[in-house]
Amino acid sequence: MTVLVTGGAGYIGSTVIRELLSRGYDVISVDNLYRGDYKYLSAFKDNPHLKLTVGDISSAGELDNLLRDVQDLDAVIHLAAVPGLKRCLDDPGRAILTNVYGTFNVLEFARKHDAQKFIFPSSGAVYGVPKFTPISEDHPLNPINLYGVTKLSGEKLVDSYYFNYGLSTVILRFGNIYGVGLFTYWENVIPKFVRQALEGKPLTIYGTGEQGRDFIHILDVVDAIISLLDRKDVKGEKFNLGSGKAVSVNTIANSISEILRGEYGRDVKIIHLPPRKGEPYIKDFYYSTERIRSRLGFKVHWTVKDGIKQIVTFYLERMEGEGL
Repeated sequence: MTVLVTGGAGYIGSTVIRELLSRGYDVISVDNLYRGDYKYLSAFKDNPHLKLTVGDISSAGELDNLLRDVQDLDAVIHLAAVPGLKRCLDDPGRAILTNVYGTFNVLEFARKHDAQKFIFPSSGAVYGVPKFTPISEDHPLNPINLYGVTKLSGEKLVDSYYFNYGLSTVILRFGNIYGVGLFTYWENVIPKFVRQALEGKPLTIYGTGEQGRDFIHILDVVDAIISLLDRKDVKGEKFNLGSGKAVSVNTIANSISEILRGEYGRDVKIIHLPPRKGEPYIKDFYYSTERIRSRLGFKVHWTVKDGIKQIVTFYLERMEGEGL
């Protein structure tokens, strides 16, 4: 089975590729290296089952030229995106070009090559401020920031290719992803807090810290994505991909502080900053995961506490390796 992974040099994409290769898939990656780096896949550079390409999905011509030798394409995992509230706010043109027009280009490529599966990662940002919790997939969609708008636009494009062309699509609305994959981004709240703490800096919380998020480990995310590749019975569907639990930012900060104080003798300071514009501050933002559990048999293997300990160990080993 041949799988195209867009955004394959990124945090999620590189981890997906590693797991695909370990399970015997042939993989083609496209990434413009805007945020990602293929160095994390360097151990696989001589693997005959992996092809790494550099290009931008926002250009249909460039995409077709990069992948002109592709003959048989079984599935697409479309991870390429400008992610998050801040990056979309800072560069709205790039966000729309990549997240909306780029998604259209990848859908067209999948359609022309008769792909049997198209997996599109979306976000809880499409829900906006929840009217009820836990948030089910049938919750009203009312994004309040550009990131959510671009993700919802992508969802609508994906739906149109399912209804009009019969492309077997699946939309996954990710929770807040954390954890050590092939590499780790330090912008997300849990790894960011760990980095701040281990560098002797205060943990910076925006707002009261009572806002809750549905955290899910990257390895659980990757398992869910790959499990869909062989599911011919799952198409035209949407799933929340989270833990089904709300954990407050204060709880995360306090857990990191307790772990570092109890196991490493390090004291951690916590400070609060003003809320960020356009970010919903909801006390109990969490998903209903009933649909993904009943339809796919999905279950979470990582707890937040275990995930924090994993990141702490990873970062300490990194600091030691760099002589810090």
